[in-house]
Amino acid sequence: MFCLLAGLVGARLYMLQVASHERFLERASNQQTKRVVVQAERGDILDRNGRPLATSTGTLSIYVDTKYFKAPHADVDLDAVAEQVAYYCNLDPETISARFERNGVVPLGRQLDPQAAQRVGQLLDEYEITRRGFWFHRESKRLYPRHLAPHVIGFTGTDGDGDNVGLGGLELKYNDTMMGRRVETTASRSAISQVLQPVHQEDILAARGHSLILTLDAAIQETAENAVADAAAEFEADAAGAVVIDVMTGEVLALASWPTFDNSEQGNYPADYRRNRILTDPLETGSVAKLFTAAILLDTGKISIDTLVDCEGGRAVVDGRRLTDSPGHYLDVVPFYEVIRHSSNVGTVKAAQVLENNEWYAYLRAFGFGESTGIDLGGEGVGLLYPVSRWTKFSRTSLPMGYEMALTPVQICSAIGSLVNGGDLMQPYIVKEIRDSRGNVVERFEPTVRRHVIRPSTSELMRRLMEDVVLNGTGKKAQVPGFRVGGKTGTTVKSHIHTHKEYIASFGGALPIQDPKIAVYVFVDNPHGKHYASEVAAPVFQKIARSATLQLGLVPTEFRAEDDIASSPDLAPFQPLLFPQATALEAGTMPNLAGLSMAEVRSQLPAQLERVRFIGSGRAADQTPPAGQSIDSNSDVIVVFSPDAPRALTPADALVAQSPRRNF
Repeated sequence: MFCLLAGLVGARLYMLQVASHERFLERASNQQTKRVVVQAERGDILDRNGRPLATSTGTLSIYVDTKYFKAPHADVDLDAVAEQVAYYCNLDPETISARFERNGVVPLGRQLDPQAAQRVGQLLDEYEITRRGFWFHRESKRLYPRHLAPHVIGFTGTDGDGDNVGLGGLELKYNDTMMGRRVETTASRSAISQVLQPVHQEDILAARGHSLILTLDAAIQETAENAVADAAAEFEADAAGAVVIDVMTGEVLALASWPTFDNSEQGNYPADYRRNRILTDPLETGSVAKLFTAAILLDTGKISIDTLVDCEGGRAVVDGRRLTDSPGHYLDVVPFYEVIRHSSNVGTVKAAQVLENNEWYAYLRAFGFGESTGIDLGGEGVGLLYPVSRWTKFSRTSLPMGYEMALTPVQICSAIGSLVNGGDLMQPYIVKEIRDSRGNVVERFEPTVRRHVIRPSTSELMRRLMEDVVLNGTGKKAQVPGFRVGGKTGTTVKSHIHTHKEYIASFGGALPIQDPKIAVYVFVDNPHGKHYASEVAAPVFQKIARSATLQLGLVPTEFRAEDDIASSPDLAPFQPLLFPQATALEAGTMPNLAGLSMAEVRSQLPAQLERVRFIGSGRAADQTPPAGQSIDSNSDVIVVFSPDAPRALTPADALVAQSPRRNF
């Protein structure tokens, strides 16, 4: 008996410790440990100052097995349960009742506030629904606390861990970077299944995706969105938009598109509202394109800013095409800077006829037209710029005015930056840094020069031309108190609409123009009531630019006569003189014209003189009558010009000499 008992014990020990060792070891582990799931959490999106634009929060979803709501497991009034549960699930009772009628596991409420989810659990307990009949599941929910830049930020969809799948904007572009991953680990547990040790911090950090630090400034973005929305409402426009770019780096400071949407509820908006017009919609730029025409002409040396152009009183036939200027801007023979100042179609087109087609097209391509800017957002269009082989007989008269090509707003703003920053076309970008869950920089994006377009000297001339437009031309309503501003208006008649007229009012500019920091482009599509850019788009530019100067900490440098300078006695009123202006002359006195160009001579002569004759070219070498002699409206005035005549120092030269210089 003893041997038999000893044998049985030995056999049992063999079974426990040898034959079934692994099985019992696994059972022991299951009884002593608990599987812990660290669910994925999407990374944040922050503006350049660390303000959150997109973040995630934890929520609870409640799932039910409908068989436990019916006999024999339970016998409850499902309509009564649905009536109470619907309130906390933010659904109507009919929807909850329909879910109870289904067979199997169904979600009763998704992404609920934890307190609301716990209250639903208490209600089910009160109806004696067994805990096997419902359970909670933690999910993340995407939040957009400032409700800004939805076209840039984008939106997300759900997976098993919540809102963790990017479906638009940066959420889609950088989905793999920001998406978290589920981490599964084990921890010791008590006999009642309580976890006895915390989850390792490394596992928690590993479940969280990377965060994006943007170049956007939330304050400038908010101003831009409000400004374009107000303009669209005031003028009953079809669409509007604005983009702000740092001209020296290409950083996008704001990008606003209207109509807009709430990216927390994107499914409730039409697809048209979700389209980012700043990137996708090519526009006929109209007169804003005259800036690029002027830059090409000046950079090639085909004309100078004081070259005389005959605008023929605002009406002319050029290359078989009839051209007219806007009422109030009819010009005769004027220097080229006045052509740009008053946005003369006739003058711009006539001046541009000296350009060769291939040279012209090469410059337009150099400005980035007809190609992607490379901005780090999906869905960007390339606009429309036909090669020379597809130019029509009207191309040479259309392109100078901004027709027969269509550009996206981000292309235009980027090109304006190259006009004023010394000639470098910068690649716009919107993601500045990528950081991991600990805050360490994983990747940093630096400014990129796409190409050099115009010479620094040409860029300086363009800054003068653009400032003259704002001070003395069509862009006066774009002025920003305390800052020198340059820009250009554009009032475009849509060429593809033949039954009636529709307009695009736009304005593109930069400031401070003597040392540019930002470029801003604004457009309002199909405004009603008013359609001129000087009245529709320029004020929007002014609102956005003024906010940008405050947010970027730019120091005002100029005060005008109407400004209160009592608090700043060291700053005198600013009265800029960009180009030679007609000076106040003694009545009936011939001025001294020696060394002046033709345009300068014209501005110095009294307007009432009727018989004026110019001989030669270059600068004034001789004049009749001599300086100081009395003249009247019937006097014969003859000015002889010579290329060898020394140049006189004009007020404009003095201004340029005193203006701050930058190294490019």
